[in-house]
This record gives sequence, structure tokens and C-alpha cells, in this order.
Amino acid sequence: MTIRISFKTIALAAALSAITATAASAQAAISEPAAFQALYPYRDVLNNGAPTPAAKLVLEPPAVLQRLQAEQSGIGVVRLPRHSSHRAGR
Repeated sequence: MTIRISFKTIALAAALSAITATAASAQAAISEPAAFQALYPYRDVLNNGAPTPAAKLVLEPPAVLQRLQAEQSGIGVVRLPRHSSHRAGR
């Protein structure tokens, strides 16, 4: 007795296997917060993997990040308020 398995059946079984394995591994990662945080540093483990505010900054060019860091640390560019000259009113 010869059993014939069509290509469509094999493809369907492989696709279902891949989907099941992906869902199971994602659930395992979220059930262990430290492992999830190690794998996805820009995702929030407490909000079901929602992107953190730092996720937007990763996409910015390095110059933007350097300027932001300089501003927040107080080192680097100092912005002084511009005062009008005392002669400007004449």
C-alpha cells in the first residue's frame, strides 16, 4: 500500500508548525520578564511588548542623539536667552 502525500499537505503542515512554534516562543519570552527584556531592549514587558520611548530614538541619526544627550546632561551646547539691545527701542 502506497501512501501519497501531496505537496499542499506538506506545505500546510510546515506553515502550521511554524506559526505554533512562533506563538509558543513569544509566550515563553513574555512569561519570563528578564529574558524578554534581554531579547527586546526597546519593548516594554509590562505593556505586552509595546515600543518604549527609546524605540523612537534608535531610529534617529547619531547627531540628534548626541545633541539630546548634551542638552539633558548640561554639557556641551549652552543656550542663552537672547536679549534685545537697549538701543533697539530707539
